[in-house]
Amino acid sequence: MEPWKGLDVEEEDLASFLQKCNSSTTLIPGPAGNVQAAIINRGSEHAQSTQEFAQSITVASYERDFKSNAWLWAEKFIKFHGLVKDGDINNSAHLGSCDRTGILPFVACIVKQCNPNGLGDMQICVKDPTGTVWASVHQKVLLHPEYGRDLTVGAVLLLNTQVATFGHRHQICYLNIIVRNIVKIFKADICEPTDELVQATMKPLIEPHPSLDPKVQEILKKFVNPSTQSVAHIGETSSNIEPSQNVDD
Repeated sequence: MEPWKGLDVEEEDLASFLQKCNSSTTLIPGPAGNVQAAIINRGSEHAQSTQEFAQSITVASYERDFKSNAWLWAEKFIKFHGLVKDGDINNSAHLGSCDRTGILPFVACIVKQCNPNGLGDMQICVKDPTGTVWASVHQKVLLHPEYGRDLTVGAVLLLNTQVATFGHRHQICYLNIIVRNIVKIFKADICEPTDELVQATMKPLIEPHPSLDPKVQEILKKFVNPSTQSVAHIGETSSNIEPSQNVDD
């Protein structure tokens, strides 16, 4: 498989590398756009090799997401208020390491897509340097006077105690975003952070979820999802249960 096939990049990143494109050329949305961009790049007078092209897009995507004002605000805000160990944003929970217990104590992520579901809620795609996952945003978040207007593509979210759920066979992780686990939202078009602006912010109150207690975590790890048990095993378990005796005997 060629390197560009696995890319998860945005149209604007791809467009910046298509030197032969004119203003009338548009890219197909989604993965097909990666193929289209690679083909156009190969036909360019100054075409890059496939690996160079893939690397250039990866760098551009990272720079746009994690060098944006919103992400820089998140870094400085976390450091100033000491929200995670050593005030280092890299010590927050990683989206790329969601485990079966699904408890993420503190998450910093950038919004990549927003898709209203027609029922008042919204599905969003969020990303951090370690991975990308989907999240369900509750209607009350969208109606919130502060959060609702700032929750757009490019915004950075600080989330407390995210409980991840899993799709079919635990292969896909989803986050559930409600009002009480939003710590802060930095809007996409926020100004550049300065020390004075960051120091003027108030430290948020973050209460750990009861499920984060080490004893509770040990108990949760012992649970087995019923869907993973075979029908035969369940039958054997049921057959070993002695029928209850009549109290009149």
